[in-house]
Amino acid sequence: MRSRDIVRKAWQITQVHLKKLIWYGAIPAFFSVVVSSLYLAYQYHAFKTSELFSDQADARVVEKAMGAMGVIAAHPGLTITLIIISIFFLVGYIILPPIFHGTLIHAVMKIKDYEPIEGSVEIGVRRFFPMFELGLLTGSFSIITLFTEGSFVIRWWGVNIFLFVLPILLFVVMVGLIISFLFTYAEYFIVLDNKKLMDSIKESTVLVLSNLRKTFLIFVLMVLISARIILNVILVLIIPGLIVLLGGYVATTLWATIGLILISILGLAVLLVSSYLLGLFRIFTTAVWVLTYDILAHKTKPTIKDVDLGKGSVKAHTTYPDPISPPPDPAPPATDIPATMVIRY
Repeated sequence: MRSRDIVRKAWQITQVHLKKLIWYGAIPAFFSVVVSSLYLAYQYHAFKTSELFSDQADARVVEKAMGAMGVIAAHPGLTITLIIISIFFLVGYIILPPIFHGTLIHAVMKIKDYEPIEGSVEIGVRRFFPMFELGLLTGSFSIITLFTEGSFVIRWWGVNIFLFVLPILLFVVMVGLIISFLFTYAEYFIVLDNKKLMDSIKESTVLVLSNLRKTFLIFVLMVLISARIILNVILVLIIPGLIVLLGGYVATTLWATIGLILISILGLAVLLVSSYLLGLFRIFTTAVWVLTYDILAHKTKPTIKDVDLGKGSVKAHTTYPDPISPPPDPAPPATDIPATMVIRY
């Protein structure tokens, strides 16, 4: 099957089964967007108050910590509430993504085989620890980790030390990209074949090297699609972002209460829209890699059938042959029985 056919089938799966799968992509995206926003806000504040951009940089970390302890002691109820909220988002950011991603992988494979997706959540929970370990391993070489380390160096030790360390960071980035590429199929071996972490890494490396051209084409194609989708998300969020900034101006100059309510509503709307779009993209990318893994690892040839497009009858399902696979064997006469009575998801 050609790369464009894999992408087409993955998009069909995403469209037809979006209502059943969107939660497994949107909920982790929600926590990721919140934590990422807080992380970017922290980096902005840290750089703004550092010696690089401020002549009155305040580096008295101990005094700031003592001031924070005083605030905590003066407002115990607020402190406990913030701790509970922080734990909630920490669990959602760390624990849920491996579980939901494993669930999504298993559900997409079941949909590909025209089987019910019940039990996929259980598979996601059972595969949590190896998926979590794989995430830690690949996350150590991620762009966010290296950006955090680089920003720490440039803020605390200056530009000269950062320029000295920069070649090392770039080398680590290249190593991280190679590792991520070689480990492309590791999570699918973990979830679908129930292999251990090291066995999955070994099998993924062998599968990538033995199918280098196919994997590389899919990898580049997904990078291009990702760039386009990210651009679309940014364009979608520009107008709400401008409205939030306008609401902030209103809150600080004119009507504080109205402005605060406006910022809260629009901020929540932006958060939900971005979570939905990122969840949709996660479903699509997972479907692409599940189909690719199934073709390369199991030597199967998934077909695109009319049921993927939501056709309403078995007759429609059997009348139109698959345009990208050999003609099927002669089938018994079709009936007008609704497809939902024959194939259940």
